[in-house]
Amino acid sequence: MLSFKRFKSLTSLALSVSLAFAGLSVALPAGKSYAESGATTVAAAASVNVQADIQAAVGYIKANGGVSSDWLAFSFARAGQAVPAEYAGKLAAGVEAEWAKASPDPTALARYALVANAIGLDARSIGGHDLIAKLASYPSFANVYADIFVLLALDSGNYELPAGTAWTRGDLVAAIVSGIDGSTVPDLYGMALSALGKYKDRPEVAAAADKAVSWLSANLANDNSEAIAQTIVGLAAYGIDPADAKFAKDGSSLIQRLLAFKNTDGGFKHQPADAASDKAFATEQALRALAAYQLFSASHRSVYVNAASQWVATGVAIEGLNGPLAALSATQAVYAWDALVEVADRNKLKLGYTEDPQYGKFLSAIGDAKGDQSVYWLFAVKRGGAYAPIDTSLEKFRLQAGDEVYLYLSGADSGLVKSVTAKAAAGGATAVNVQYTYYDSSFKEVTGPAAGVQVAIGGQTAKTDASGTATFKGLSAGELAYTVTGYRAGAAPLVLKYAGTLTVGAGQAGGDSFADAADISSWASEAVSEAYAAGWLQGVSATEPKFAPKQQLTRVQFAALILRLLGETPASGAKQTFADVAPGVWYFDAVMTAKSKGLIGGVTATSFKPNDAISRQDLAVVLARAFKLDGSGSKTAFSDQGQISGYALASVRAVYDKGLLKGTSGTAFDPKAKVTREMAAVIASNLLKQGLISK
Repeated sequence: MLSFKRFKSLTSLALSVSLAFAGLSVALPAGKSYAESGATTVAAAASVNVQADIQAAVGYIKANGGVSSDWLAFSFARAGQAVPAEYAGKLAAGVEAEWAKASPDPTALARYALVANAIGLDARSIGGHDLIAKLASYPSFANVYADIFVLLALDSGNYELPAGTAWTRGDLVAAIVSGIDGSTVPDLYGMALSALGKYKDRPEVAAAADKAVSWLSANLANDNSEAIAQTIVGLAAYGIDPADAKFAKDGSSLIQRLLAFKNTDGGFKHQPADAASDKAFATEQALRALAAYQLFSASHRSVYVNAASQWVATGVAIEGLNGPLAALSATQAVYAWDALVEVADRNKLKLGYTEDPQYGKFLSAIGDAKGDQSVYWLFAVKRGGAYAPIDTSLEKFRLQAGDEVYLYLSGADSGLVKSVTAKAAAGGATAVNVQYTYYDSSFKEVTGPAAGVQVAIGGQTAKTDASGTATFKGLSAGELAYTVTGYRAGAAPLVLKYAGTLTVGAGQAGGDSFADAADISSWASEAVSEAYAAGWLQGVSATEPKFAPKQQLTRVQFAALILRLLGETPASGAKQTFADVAPGVWYFDAVMTAKSKGLIGGVTATSFKPNDAISRQDLAVVLARAFKLDGSGSKTAFSDQGQISGYALASVRAVYDKGLLKGTSGTAFDPKAKVTREMAAVIASNLLKQGLISK
């Protein structure tokens, strides 16, 4: 979960921050995504053969001098065409010529960077020149077109700005937003949308995009192909379907409106009245637009962004000493460092960090935080409801869709929540126990009780004792949301803020008395009391203490039980796998977590049968998987062994030999019999006796 590199940051690098902060209370709101707006599409657009039109345009360009300009090279590459090998030399010569000028044009440098990325080169090393560093050396840019091209160049390869740059990506975004003033040419709006796609969750960007989209919908004419092409590119890059009905005119979609400029030779003309195709502008931009539409249709990827640099949806939260400094916010990034930089840039927070040749970047400050030797900035990534292992530095940790990145202050004893469990306590109370993972004085990762942390659940807040337990009275039964915080006066929090849901049992009346106690078999009575007190099994009634010992245990109930026995918290965010286990039902997270850990499988590839009772042999299989029991070498035989399925025999022998699950009579195992709740309690008690679980 944690990494030894943490200690490189704590000891050898001594990267720390003070206990005082200022200017870090900005909330990060989410914006509007047109890609998810449910927009309607012109039906006729479905008949457009974009690939055929791309090939026709490529054929025209090849027949008329080939790739003879930077933008033609860019569009060729983005359309999946091989750019002639000699073009790399032309690109380097162009960069050299621009570099030699007294004042190189930043728009030209940005164009070279975009083309370099498109043909597989690194814009930081073209003919010995670093285009990104050069762009970063400018104090500002003269017009909004330069702002657009520079931002596109930076984001095309997800390039990091060097330390000391006078401006941020946020400054470029603000300049572009201000350029959308309701009275401009469509080309500019299309280009602006292309540059702003990555930042559409920002309210000011969403508002500007609304304005640009409305303007284009109402004012885009059919008088020249380039304006239509730039609009298609911009809409696709922003995440808006160019075939949306709002851009149709006279029954033709925007794609069809562009194709109206296509000539029989495969090229495109500038204006409707023109006879000849224009290679340098009309055809090049049409090819770029068709490639952009194709990329949008296939993956919603911007034509300006390398596939390897495509961002994923993630989130970032910055936790301070006494509360959040920046709320979790949707963003897009490739690496954890990218996500942090974007949030800091958006909120105009300066980042302080040092660079270790071996271990990479280590964060030392955010905003006005100053350094001392007591607390340190670290990062964690929650993936699927649990913390992902951290085995590299911020700028090398590659994110996955749905990840949540946390920057937090850590002291020598700080750690991350490992598990949160609930069980019945005396007097009708519920005991919530928090365990956390931290490093001891010898730098060994250990898990232990989180003492003195705050647990909030069901409208109550309590502090944990030395065993990591907080006690609550009067909690309602069912799935309850909880939050664990470890804030401490004058020190770094003991744990990073953690949230989740807990199953609180019904009828927690204290003691071991059940209304249906007479129904509990004598051989199971002690185990039922133990399992109930430990929180492994709950009551079945909200109005009275009732256990229902003879009730059969369903497959989904056992999935939840095995996670409790293992001390695992069901993770959220999984995709639906089984048609009969839908997101939103109380057991979805438990089933998907148990499946992801290899503990359970479906009845079929798409069916789980959650309410079917679990058989003794299937329960044996799960127990063997969960506790790594191997019965393949066992010689134990049963009188009804022929009834035991082949896939289950080794597991049945393993759990039987371990004393977890006994036979039913004599030497019979009765593999197809269903497991009852009191049987499950006995199994849990046997696991405890064998030292395989703890309370």
